[in-house]
This record gives sequence, C-alpha cells and structure tokens, in this order.
Amino acid sequence: MRLRSCCAGPLLVLVAAFTLGSAPAALGQHEAGQVQGPSKYIFLNNVTLKPGQSGAFAKIEADEVEALRAAKAPVHYFGLWAITGSDHVLFIHDFDSFADLQKSHHATMAMTQLEDKLRADDASEAPMIADTHSSVYKYDEDLSLRAPLDLSKMRFMRILLFHVRSGQDQEWQHLIKLYVKAYQALPDAHWAMFEKIYGVDSDNVYILVTPMAALSYVDDIEGSGKQFAASTGEDELQILRQQGSAVIESSEADLFAFGPDISYVPDSWISSSPDFWGKK
Repeated sequence: MRLRSCCAGPLLVLVAAFTLGSAPAALGQHEAGQVQGPSKYIFLNNVTLKPGQSGAFAKIEADEVEALRAAKAPVHYFGLWAITGSDHVLFIHDFDSFADLQKSHHATMAMTQLEDKLRADDASEAPMIADTHSSVYKYDEDLSLRAPLDLSKMRFMRILLFHVRSGQDQEWQHLIKLYVKAYQALPDAHWAMFEKIYGVDSDNVYILVTPMAALSYVDDIEGSGKQFAASTGEDELQILRQQGSAVIESSEADLFAFGPDISYVPDSWISSSPDFWGKK
C-alpha cells in the first residue's frame, strides 16, 4: 500500500506560534550519518484510521516492510504516528524528479510476487481505514532555515500547516523571508518549508517541518519565542503579526512520532541505530 501511494502525509500551527525549537528540520531518505538537506520533492500519504484499528494496521504494515526489505525494493519511506490530532498515520517518501519517481515505482511493481503481497495487504487494511489522501510537496530553500541534518537520528516531528489566502503568495513569501532573516539571530533555529503542488488546496498550502531527536525540543520552543521577541522588538513583532493575519487564512500544528515498525528505511539506518530502527 505504501509503495503504490508512494508514501506519506502530514499536517499543521499558527503564525503567532511560529517560534521553532532547537531541532533541525529536513526531510530526505539519505544514508545514516549524512547531514543533508531535503530532496526536491516529498510524496505524502495521510491515512486516517477507524477507532481501535492502530494495532492491527501496524501489524500489517510491519509485515509489508519485511516483504519490501526481503525483495530489496528500491523505494524507501518512513511512517509517522500522530501524537496529536485525529488517529492517523503519515508516510513520507522523497524524490528529486518525477522521472525518478516513475522509474522506482515501475521497478517495484515489476516485482510480481511483491506486488501480489502489497495488493493483499491493501485489501486487508481497507476495513481499518476511514480516509486516505496523498499529495506532493516541493521544497522551498528560500523559506527554510538551516535545513540539513541526519534524519536517521530523529525520533519525532512537528509539522505546521498554513493555508495562505488566495492571491497572497508573494506577500507570504515576503513574510516568511522576514522570519528567516529574524531567526538568523537564534543559532539553534531550524526548519524546512514545503509548498503543496499536487493534491487538495495545492494552490495555497505550505508545511513547515521540524524533525526532533527528542520531545524535549518542544519545550525549547517557548524559550526561543521569548528570545525571538527580545531580539526583534515589539514594533517589528507587531508588524509581523499584522502581516501574518493579512496573509494567512488558517493554520494548525501537530506532533508525530517516527514508527520504526512501519518504516522501510535504508539498511544504514538500521545498522546505525539498531535499538530504534531495528525494532520489530
């Protein structure tokens, strides 16, 4: 199921809470130990589960991961369990071109025995799923800050979802660049910004992503917000708030936990952190 959908989807916070903790933020299925920025695109699949189905769903997904690893399937992805919000799971796969996406997809589907397994798993999971939707996001380096990291070391993720008002894209770009400039003063601030280019509301949705090594980074958000306010000044803060209200229609935030049992990651991730990524 994950391979055909190709992977995973996020969600969600408001501009007043734009403060970011001391956690790096980037996405990308790179080898463990490599500090790299996000790939050009991410494919997201957001699966909303029916109540009480997470355990059974996880069992099927873990079995599917084992089948993919045994077949040495070319497409890697990781899964995220929602800590907040509805009972849902996100799957994320990155790629640098749509030609690469098609090539890896076709290579996986050519593995007929594996394809039969994936179809059977889809059928088994169908009664457990309330809703699912997929989308493609494009990385925006100009709206990101210190994005490169070793993603294999991350265990949690904070995702901010912004709905930008129609016709306000240029104003949005200008606003976030102001934040990028202002947060340069805080050396531990990191994030990666992605623009939705395919999927529902693909003309005005952005996500700001912060992977975290520990949930304690969430505690740092409040402290960094106070630092940001002190270094920016009340007058400039007021301007930023006013511009945010004019540009942003709505926003949400959610926390997620990486699920090693539902993630098909490179072998180097497992050998680097067997106590986490090697969990069954």
